[in-house]
Amino acid sequence: MSAVKTKFIPQEPDRLDELVDGETVGESDPVIAGGRFGARAVAVQALYESDSSGHPAVSAVRRLAVERKLSESDSDFAVRIVQLCEEQRTDLDKRIAKLASQFPSDQMPLVERNVLRVAIGEIDMEDSAPRNVVANEAIELARLFGSDSSPKFINGVLGALLA
Repeated sequence: MSAVKTKFIPQEPDRLDELVDGETVGESDPVIAGGRFGARAVAVQALYESDSSGHPAVSAVRRLAVERKLSESDSDFAVRIVQLCEEQRTDLDKRIAKLASQFPSDQMPLVERNVLRVAIGEIDMEDSAPRNVVANEAIELARLFGSDSSPKFINGVLGALLA
């Protein structure tokens, strides 16, 4: 009998891989400013936590907004983004799969998938920042939370969306 050999392709670790039960471990707790960027960062963290641990994303975003000392309006914005992403998860994931057709969304790292969910979801919101601003902020979130290749990947996917 010959053994079937499969090639193991390790995934590049990202900074949010160090989240355990919603708490950061070690020195991976980045300083995140408030404002809309802080709201987007908290939304990505909450969605990541929900995907990786099963915690409700809306509860997680509320807790993270308090921990990050976001203003009430920024906290409300983060909650709205997370609610939108949760309500439209299937549609957002289909759109991401179309835009990143060479990278199956079920194999996409959680950080990248959630950064894209937040960005695409926000672009669809009525009170969204300009599309290019949302894309640039998403690239910064990927740089903050993702692996070294994350910003380039996010830039490519959102570039296809905005083209």
